[in-house]
Amino acid sequence: MRNVTETKNHWLAIKLIGDTTKKTPKDATGSTVYITTGKIRRRFDQTSGAGYASQNEQTIFVGLGDNTKIDKLEVVWANGQTEQFPVEKIDARIVIKQGEKIKGN
Repeated sequence: MRNVTETKNHWLAIKLIGDTTKKTPKDATGSTVYITTGKIRRRFDQTSGAGYASQNEQTIFVGLGDNTKIDKLEVVWANGQTEQFPVEKIDARIVIKQGEKIKGN
């Protein structure tokens, strides 16, 4: 089987890495990402599991639909620190390390 459906929607995959010296877990559990596209602001929480004896993938997947840019990406780290990051491209996987620039942008 092969999926031959044309993909028209956009996306962004975000991997968060916390700074343990700033009292944020390395896997950034407890952190929140806010994405603003146009007039819509959406929230994504970094969790470690959602049920008994389970583990979620530690990547936040954001569906952007037909939006071709992200106006604002804000991370509220588990320690309460807030940072904003410019997103130069979409349809990509990026890594955000606390206190550093985006990698993969």
